Amino acid sequence: MAAAQQLMKKGKRHLAIYIKSQCLTGTGTGGVGHEHLKCILDHLLDPHMVVDSQDRFDWCRTIMAGGISFEEFAATVRSYDNATMCGFVWTSDYVAYRCRTCGLSPCMSLCSDCFLAADHSGHDFNMFRSQAGGACDCGDASVMKPLGFCSRHQPERATQQTAPHELLVVADLMMSCLICRLLQHLRDPSAHVDDESYTVILPETDHFLDFLQQLSDMGAAMRTVITKTVCDSELYRRFCDESSGPTGTQANYKERLQSLKRVPVPEAFRGVLGLDGPLIHTCLLDELFFWMLKYEFPQKIVTLLLSLLPDETYKASFIETFVKHYPYVSIALVNTKDKPRMSNSVVHISVQLLSPVQLATQMVTKHNLLHVMFICLMHMMDSILMGSDSITSDANPQVVDCSTPIMRDHSYWPIVSDVINVFSHRFIVVDYFLSNRDLLSYWAKIIACFQGMNLNIRELVQHVEYEPESYYAAFSAELEICASPMWALLQHLEDESSKDFTKNVIEIFSQQLHRWFISTNTGVFIKPQPSHLSFHYPLHRYLSVFIHSAIVKQGMSFRELNLSQEFLQLLMIHPLQLLVGFHEIYAGLWVRNGLQIRGQAMTYLQCHFCNSTIDADFYLLQVISSQLDADHFIQTVLERFHVLDCLTFQSNSELFRGRSFLARDQEMPMLEAMLSFLCMLLSIRTYSGEMTQDVTRQEMVALLCMSDRTHSQLIDSFPEKCGLSGQAKDFEQVLKTVSDYREPVYEHGGTLQQGKYVPTADTWVNLYDPLHVLLRSLHRRDFQASIDRYTEHVKQHKLFKGSSNVWPPFRIPGPLHPAFIGLTKLLHCRTMHGLIFVLLYKAVSDPNIPDAIIFYTVYLLELALTLPNPDGNKREIYISTKHKDKEFCNWFSSSNIFLNLMTVIPQMTVSYYRRKELDMRVDVLGPSSSSSASGVFWTVVPASQNQSSDGSNASPDPMALQIFDNPLLAISGASQMDVVPAAGAEENQVAPKYRHQGISANLDQEQVVEQVVVDQSILSLLLKLHSKLLGKSGAYLPFQNIGGNDVWPLADSRVGDGEYFIRKILDTICLKNEDCRCYISAMTSSQSETGKASSESNAEENRRKAKEKQDRVMKNFLSKQRVVMETMFGSDIDSPSAEEADAVKQSVFHCCICGQPTASLDSRPVGLTALIQSSSVLGHRRHCSDPLLLHLSDPLPHINNSANEFRKRLVALKNDFEEGSWMMALNSGWQGGVHVQTCGHYLHLDCHRSYISSLKNVNQQQSQILQVQLGEFLCPVCRQLSNTVLPIPPTSTVGASTVPEQLLVQHVAELLMAVRNQPVESPLTNAMRSVMQDLTNATYPQYRLFALGSSIPNLLMFIGSLLRANLEMELVLRSNNQTTAAAANLAQKKSCIFPLFHVLSMHYKIGMAYPSTDLWSHITGVNMEQQSTSLSLYLKEVPLMLKDACTMLIQLVLSLPPEFSKSVYSCIVQALYNVQLVQAVIIVSCKFSADEHEAWRLKGHRAGCSQMEALMTFVIESLSRCAIYADLEPPVPAICQSVWSPLSVEETVLDHLLPFLRLSAQLRQHLFEEELPPVSSAPVQGNRAEFELLVTFLGLAQKGSSVESKDSGLICTSCLRWFTDNHELLVQGWCQHLVQALGQQPSSLRLLLTVNPTWYPPQLLQLPKSYDQIFQFYRKKQCIQCRSQPKSPALCLVCGQLICYKEECCQKNSIMESVQHSIDCGGGAGIFLIVNSSIIIIIRGPRAAIWGSVYLDKHGEEDRDLKRGKPLHLNEDRFRLLHQLWITHSFDHICKQWILHNNQL
Repeated sequence: MAAAQQLMKKGKRHLAIYIKSQCLTGTGTGGVGHEHLKCILDHLLDPHMVVDSQDRFDWCRTIMAGGISFEEFAATVRSYDNATMCGFVWTSDYVAYRCRTCGLSPCMSLCSDCFLAADHSGHDFNMFRSQAGGACDCGDASVMKPLGFCSRHQPERATQQTAPHELLVVADLMMSCLICRLLQHLRDPSAHVDDESYTVILPETDHFLDFLQQLSDMGAAMRTVITKTVCDSELYRRFCDESSGPTGTQANYKERLQSLKRVPVPEAFRGVLGLDGPLIHTCLLDELFFWMLKYEFPQKIVTLLLSLLPDETYKASFIETFVKHYPYVSIALVNTKDKPRMSNSVVHISVQLLSPVQLATQMVTKHNLLHVMFICLMHMMDSILMGSDSITSDANPQVVDCSTPIMRDHSYWPIVSDVINVFSHRFIVVDYFLSNRDLLSYWAKIIACFQGMNLNIRELVQHVEYEPESYYAAFSAELEICASPMWALLQHLEDESSKDFTKNVIEIFSQQLHRWFISTNTGVFIKPQPSHLSFHYPLHRYLSVFIHSAIVKQGMSFRELNLSQEFLQLLMIHPLQLLVGFHEIYAGLWVRNGLQIRGQAMTYLQCHFCNSTIDADFYLLQVISSQLDADHFIQTVLERFHVLDCLTFQSNSELFRGRSFLARDQEMPMLEAMLSFLCMLLSIRTYSGEMTQDVTRQEMVALLCMSDRTHSQLIDSFPEKCGLSGQAKDFEQVLKTVSDYREPVYEHGGTLQQGKYVPTADTWVNLYDPLHVLLRSLHRRDFQASIDRYTEHVKQHKLFKGSSNVWPPFRIPGPLHPAFIGLTKLLHCRTMHGLIFVLLYKAVSDPNIPDAIIFYTVYLLELALTLPNPDGNKREIYISTKHKDKEFCNWFSSSNIFLNLMTVIPQMTVSYYRRKELDMRVDVLGPSSSSSASGVFWTVVPASQNQSSDGSNASPDPMALQIFDNPLLAISGASQMDVVPAAGAEENQVAPKYRHQGISANLDQEQVVEQVVVDQSILSLLLKLHSKLLGKSGAYLPFQNIGGNDVWPLADSRVGDGEYFIRKILDTICLKNEDCRCYISAMTSSQSETGKASSESNAEENRRKAKEKQDRVMKNFLSKQRVVMETMFGSDIDSPSAEEADAVKQSVFHCCICGQPTASLDSRPVGLTALIQSSSVLGHRRHCSDPLLLHLSDPLPHINNSANEFRKRLVALKNDFEEGSWMMALNSGWQGGVHVQTCGHYLHLDCHRSYISSLKNVNQQQSQILQVQLGEFLCPVCRQLSNTVLPIPPTSTVGASTVPEQLLVQHVAELLMAVRNQPVESPLTNAMRSVMQDLTNATYPQYRLFALGSSIPNLLMFIGSLLRANLEMELVLRSNNQTTAAAANLAQKKSCIFPLFHVLSMHYKIGMAYPSTDLWSHITGVNMEQQSTSLSLYLKEVPLMLKDACTMLIQLVLSLPPEFSKSVYSCIVQALYNVQLVQAVIIVSCKFSADEHEAWRLKGHRAGCSQMEALMTFVIESLSRCAIYADLEPPVPAICQSVWSPLSVEETVLDHLLPFLRLSAQLRQHLFEEELPPVSSAPVQGNRAEFELLVTFLGLAQKGSSVESKDSGLICTSCLRWFTDNHELLVQGWCQHLVQALGQQPSSLRLLLTVNPTWYPPQLLQLPKSYDQIFQFYRKKQCIQCRSQPKSPALCLVCGQLICYKEECCQKNSIMESVQHSIDCGGGAGIFLIVNSSIIIIIRGPRAAIWGSVYLDKHGEEDRDLKRGKPLHLNEDRFRLLHQLWITHSFDHICKQWILHNNQL
């Protein structure tokens, strides 16, 4: 220790130089340099000292650098980095890239630096945020193609020069000490991992691990040093020996090592794996991995070990270490408390090892990794096995318990992920796994653990108390553990070369199923429990998909699979029971089991599961049905669906119903479910015949027909085979053929529609398959939506013109694979034909049969006629004439469909049971009718009379049996009913075929037998059904009778109603069979022509009754409305008062609440609904028309806008003039002003108060977003947000002027003097006060007060600014050039200036301390006392030439009485025009050079101020005595000079006049309801044309003369009209006042004379075309407030400032930065682009909403939160819409999903 301290006195740098020189000159490890270095490191890395000392690591860095700085040393080492693989390791939330074009493995990923440095243009790539971490694969040719390598990781880099020995000699010697010191700390005996003390141990290693990570990041040279150390076995042996003493850490290490739990090894695998012995570590890497496992994979150790993987030597050692510890990793996954983090870390490591095929093969073949993974997974499942509740035998099978934490937390996922990664390599699957029958059998045993899991038992009595949530864990387990590896295996079994492996799988899984059938007591003659249901049969599904692969892809025959008939019958039981249970759930039989059972049914269909669940089950049943007897299969289906009782001919079934499995309301849904199941079984070709592209097309069409979808919705909803990437390679091609792309649109309601794909017309007509849509519909409403959309399409395109319902266009299925041709036998069996017969019979006779049952039945019959019988027509068999009910197989003598179509069934023997006490005489009457009918002959006789005296059965009376021709009609008749006890059944009664478990029979019953007369055939029923649907009998005519020829009229179209499809079937029958054709002809010719009489009289009567009913309803409605009105407003609402009678001539408004049309009166005013909101939109106007570009570089540019310029002018005036003067010299409101807008609907103010009260009192649970307590409400008509009502004044301001023109100035003065400060109290004035309070409250406090201690000037300035801001906003909208349809709709808003003006005018006059006559005198030069025309000048009064003319116009107009004429307004405008013109001339003169001043001074004439030259001369001479021209800019070179010609002076003056003229015209338009002519209607002459229009509209042009001057063509001075004879003196007075003011502060006040009058409409920042530019720049940019990198950066699209969104670092006064910025920048309105999400957040006052995104991908779709990571590009239409919403203040109306942000954004 003393020696080390003595050496350290040299200092860090000198000691480093000394150590390095000694190490280079010394020989061997025992040299002086080595000894000194060891001495120093023993001191710095003393185990008894703290390990996290930063000073000690500084010494280590300096010593390792060898005398130079550590940064220089690191740069030098990096220069020798010749690694061809990147290997950069990242943690969670890192932005990485994945290129599918370059990737060879689906797990390939690239760091952002490598991706951006390579050329991936045109590739299929995406950006993603890593969830668990990862490593860059750039340069790894086993994972990605070389074309994707960046320039830094090309193969030729390996030939670069290696690092010299002297550079790393010290590092090489130090590395062993560093790693050993880390292990000594991890071995700390004070750390008890089981007690979670590792939370203290690990943080102490942060500095240590950071230092090692810095070394690893230096590149291949330094990584070689590290890896050589950690893989050195001899070094580790010495380290263990040195730490074995009493004070060492070896004992603690051994104790921890022995505490590890082992995974038991199966007997068959003992000796193969070498796992029986203890875990032995041989190098530092082994122990590092052990402690990483023990400390539950700390991120820094994981990152360090992974970062060393590019070194090949280290990679081989790490593989061995990883496999060695793998069993203990699986145990840790179960025991850890932080399962998600640890699982992610394990996958983070394993994916780097198993993705490359060479590494995975080495781990499997050399280290038996596959055995290890299977054993670990089985051990995990063994711990959660439980007995099955469905089995009563002794051999009860064990299934996993889905409610355990292992299943719930997906603890198995890392192991399963590794299995899937291993199965992705063909060599391992084919040559290793599938060739090893023991290993394959073990895998089947693992899969068997999930067979029948999560069993559901139907609740029959009461609702389940607790709904388990474990069902999704069961589905996830089957998907991840069973299905994903299954699809990974199948991708390698695509051709005939691998058929033997497929047979191995089928054989082994068949054996496993045999064992499972035995253990579950499953037998052919044993029915499954109908109340038990499990959705999980993975063994069946393995067999299903591998049979498909064997037959369809590998060309094997079914016989080669060696599956017996008995086995197939067993195999059918559970999938069929599952599908029955699935339909029972949708039919409501499982409703007492809660919502979770329906969730299971929906998950069973969900797109991520369906290929592995319902599709596999359907295919397996298709295979089975093609091999079994067809009659047996159909009969089994009918029994399992419990629909036999629905298919009986029993009469009065409700009376003798007995105890049925189905309730009455469940029969039809289950019957429909059974038919849909049969139709799907016969028509779906997903696995049984269709090619891959056909399947893709079918799936795509099904999704599109349910609803229009975006591209991502199609991808997310497309059925997938889990674990396989790129399974639908023809996705895009098929999408183009079946759909049309619809561009992103904006809906009027405010919804931003994304780009969607809609079905083409050909898709609807030729490709839409309702059955496949039904198969993929999670909700039945999805299927119904597709039917509705189809119906709308065919009617819109006039493909169907009838009024009846359009039937679903069921498709004739495509060809079957030859191996499954037996499937069509189902259509040609006698049971199917009997089923069709009874269904058609019920469709004809029962009016309550749903349409769905009819069209399913007709479709089955159509399939039977279309698809041929593979067995041909079998010979006929003898059938008894006594047909028994429900025995469909015995109704027909043949399977020949055409013979059976004509077979007449005369009667049906019905047998059922009833209770004995019901033995009574019953007279049952059928439906009465005047026609004959088939029915039941009833005669109830005593049981003793049932037999003759000799004991034989007595034959019925032959006269009692009648056969009726028409089965559609029924009359009362008699039948003979034999009542026979149940014990005395018929002699030939067969014993029950099935033994039913768990259900006992009720023996207290007796059998009832009845004979039902039918006398129908399938053809006769078809004809009657056709007549029924058409509404008239005898409508069908065989085609040979049409036109007297044999032309075939059958159409190929699938568009039609029921009548069309039945007619089509009848035509098909006539075409295909001559006997049937003759049969039909005979039946149609025998029908009478009765019933052809028209029903027009009935139709007319129906119309008359409907009209009478409509009149009654309207009369009742009007009566109730009158009662409501009388209740609200009294009974005298219809008797107008005298005041109302006088108001008849006034404007009439319709109240949108009470509906009364009334005028606005003082006693009962009418108001205009309005929305008041703070706004700073006007403050963002600029002098340039081009938008500012979003800056993508530092620093942030300064933006000069109107708000900043106003602030400068305000400061200049405030410093030199009195408050009462400067506050009246200009308006504010550009920033934080108030904008008022209306939807245009009127209401009475008392109705409004009642409406608000109802919102407060009644609707307490209304959305919190509507702040009713603050006066907010939704317009009763349009539902737009409003917060005030602007009262309409009862009188108009329009008045006729009777004052002579020469007396107008005096008349204006008199009006200004006659104003009353306090208005008369009335409801109208009270309402105006309320509106003024709302206007004040809407303004943020910092924008209300412009000066302290001056309430009156503040009020007047505030009022004037309110009117000015709203007028200016209308001018902005008028000049806005947005051309989109959405923008045009937004811009067409109703103005509310007129009522707002009267509210402001009343309060302005209240606040006036003195009349505005003094200001009027200054403007006109006319003394009100008629003493002189001179002006009184005030030292602290703002000169008239520095005042804003628009401000003065508003002041004067607001000071006038409510009623004033146009001439008064024109007089004021004329006077202010004179002032504005002189101001403009002064401003222009300030821009002259000294020479130009002198030239213009001598140029003019003193004849007057009516010409521009003379006026300019007069102004220059009047101002030459002050300092205004003293500090002119120095002369510029002649080449840069611009000469001020008279024309240029005129144009510049005109530019200064136009803002005043525009605002004056806008105000006149609203006050006097005059239409302002559009500027576009004038000739295109720029501002001159607009000037002509405005001065003409305002009446400034001389009557009868042109605006232009004939002499010089100059027009500005032509509109001058002075109100005093000595106007030169007036102008001189204005100039003198200016001179005196400028004499005090010429430099500061001259700013007021150098303004640019042209303001262009405000614009948002122009965004770059590619979103990646924004993302890459701003995601790493620092916040200017807190100087840190925001976690969620947001960008203001108005000013471009970066803010910290939802972060507390920049909050002020508990207000987050984004909310405060919305106030400072937008007056409460903020538009923020969230950089990490691409969405735009709108903040409006206390609310916030997600608006959408202006960046869309190539499919016109948003990518919120950048989850898909596809390239995004700016959508110009959306951006223009966003801009338009901003300047029109429409966010409150357009955005619907508002939230209260509570200052927390």
